[in-house]
Amino acid sequence: MTHFKGITTLEELKKAYRLLAMKNHPDKGGDVDTMKSINKEYEELFKKLSAENNSNESPEEFREIIEKLLKLDGLEVELCGSWLWIGGNTKENKEQLKAAGCRWSSKKKLWYWRSEENAHFKRRGGKEMSEIRAKYGSQVFKGKKQADRLAIA
Repeated sequence: MTHFKGITTLEELKKAYRLLAMKNHPDKGGDVDTMKSINKEYEELFKKLSAENNSNESPEEFREIIEKLLKLDGLEVELCGSWLWIGGNTKENKEQLKAAGCRWSSKKKLWYWRSEENAHFKRRGGKEMSEIRAKYGSQVFKGKKQADRLAIA
């Protein structure tokens, strides 16, 4: 492992992938070969960790949504567990967010994305963001100029 040393859970892997993508994606000034290497290693480790945890989630789902969000300016993306919460300049990006499979949470006033595997929750909007952050942890990634800064809440 070159890019994901010491990663033992899917949540850790997703956080690390998001950070690496923000720094190395060609749309953010990185190079194609490095991103290909990151993607290959991510998929291999994702499959291994998924098998260990009996998860049916696809590594492509998360990678694809991250790549789509990286192309949009002015967003603030927060990773809480395996869900992405999206704020910032969402009004200008509304149609692209919808097309990417994101949904609007009117109670939280944020967009969100979660894999189909995590779509089974029956109680909608019952928790405040502070409760979600406390339970699952949080990493916030802001727009292009702040891409290399990681805020942990």
